[in-house]
Amino acid sequence: MSVLMVRKPTIKSGSSAEQWLLGSMALALGAVAGIWLLLGPVPMAAPHFIAFVLLIASLAASLVMMGLVGRTRRQVEAVLEGRLSAEARAIEALRHSEAQWREVFEHNPVMYFMVDATGTVLSVNTFGAAQLGYSVSELLGKSVLKVFPAEEQPAAQSNVAICLENIGETHSWEICKVRKDGSTLWVRENAKAVRRLDGRLIVLIACEDITERKQAENALRQSEMYLAEAQRLSHTGSFGLRVASGEIIWSEETFRIFGFRKAPSVKLATVIQRIHPDDRGRVQRTIDRASSEGKGFAHSYRLLMPDGSIKHVHATAHVVKDASGSIEFVGAVTDITARKRAEMELHEAQATLAHVTRVTALGELAASIAHEVNQPLAAVVTNAAACRRWLDREPPDLKEARGTVEAIIKDGNRAGEVIQRVRALVSKATDQKAALHINDVINEVTSLVQHELLIHQVSLRLELSPDLPLVIADRVQLQQVILNLVINGIEAMQPVTDRPRELVIRTGQDEDGQIVVTVKDCGVGLAAENAGRLFDAFFTTKSSGMGMGLSICRSIIGAHGGRLSASGNAGPGATFQFTLPLTQEDAA
Repeated sequence: MSVLMVRKPTIKSGSSAEQWLLGSMALALGAVAGIWLLLGPVPMAAPHFIAFVLLIASLAASLVMMGLVGRTRRQVEAVLEGRLSAEARAIEALRHSEAQWREVFEHNPVMYFMVDATGTVLSVNTFGAAQLGYSVSELLGKSVLKVFPAEEQPAAQSNVAICLENIGETHSWEICKVRKDGSTLWVRENAKAVRRLDGRLIVLIACEDITERKQAENALRQSEMYLAEAQRLSHTGSFGLRVASGEIIWSEETFRIFGFRKAPSVKLATVIQRIHPDDRGRVQRTIDRASSEGKGFAHSYRLLMPDGSIKHVHATAHVVKDASGSIEFVGAVTDITARKRAEMELHEAQATLAHVTRVTALGELAASIAHEVNQPLAAVVTNAAACRRWLDREPPDLKEARGTVEAIIKDGNRAGEVIQRVRALVSKATDQKAALHINDVINEVTSLVQHELLIHQVSLRLELSPDLPLVIADRVQLQQVILNLVINGIEAMQPVTDRPRELVIRTGQDEDGQIVVTVKDCGVGLAAENAGRLFDAFFTTKSSGMGMGLSICRSIIGAHGGRLSASGNAGPGATFQFTLPLTQEDAA
């Protein structure tokens, strides 16, 4: 508009000059014509004629010049009009662009601040002020520290100072701000210091709200902290194994278990070297088999630590596939060293208790044992006396003497076997599992309790299934279990006076092929109030005949992979039954 106001008077003055020139020429021409008419014709003189011609030529030239001036004027007017129109359009476009940018500045979902070197807010967009709970007027002219909590203000001042020291360079940081209502929000600020035309330094700041991202990061960090703490407390670490590359990703607890320094990843070959030499081959075969079959795995092995100590760990994993279809294992590894140590200590305690129980049982069977040993010894003495008589004859009867010597040898072996069985039960030896016939174990035990059965007037019936498969077990421990169950059965029938006292031992196989041994009595049965505590450690009730270490029996059978149970009979008495797997794999 200002350009139009300046240009229009110039155009008008040009038009007036042209009109003045045309009027002047017309007036001169009129004057010449009037003179001519008043004076009349004059003699044709050369000077007058030349003057008249010049006058006419001047008039013509003036007309021509007037035409040229008019055309030029019109061209200039057209140019000026076009320029004015273009300037008007440019001004309008500038105003529209300014409005658009102001709209973007005010309502863009980014907080914009402009502060001076002292941190005073020179400008802030409406969105930025609203995000902080303020109006624009409440922030203009105020210190920018107003929107920062006290603990963040030193950092905010330092950030502005850094920008002022590095003019024109962009700096970024993450910082916490405080709203008018006291709530907080996290922002990522991008800032740059620039110099204005008047030489003053200002800092332009664009702030992006990252509160949700920070909350998610904090939640993730907290979750990871909880997970790490839970893994530390449970001694369980996680891992991921990429089979193709042999690369393993470990959690912090896994690094601690294996004794490695924390790193982004480790190689499988490095981990294999940490495994105990005796277990490396088995572990490698397990991983290779799982990789080829595409199945998960679970196994236990030992670690040989740099200080020479041994760790026991248990690892389990399942298979996942990445985007390319390659196999990966994701799983967990647990340090079970303490558990293994506790198991060993428990096993030693159980072995000690079992030994005490066996000695106690043998103490109660002293009469039976003495009877079993006395019988062959008496036979040896008798046969030795007979042999001497056969040799004293004239001539000596060598045939009869040889027969009595063979009887002596047989009875001596019989006594030796009794002593060996007693020594085995008394000895405190470690587990020695081997393949054996369960019927042989039962026969060995029953030979020790014959006198006990006799003095308590208990008849024993054996229903042993022939051709049973071998079972992997510790002979002495099974002898103890059967001995305890037989003694319990005898004691359970002591109060019985109105019916025969009969004890039945039966062997067979169940539907799964496991060996089943059953000891059935016709005694007082199981009391309902004691049924739930029957196999508890140190529980005993002599009145029901349950005082011979049933807890030990259950522990022994459980260690063999079997199960010991008790139930009341349909008639009088109770039945104890245990199962044994055929192989060590089944027991495991």
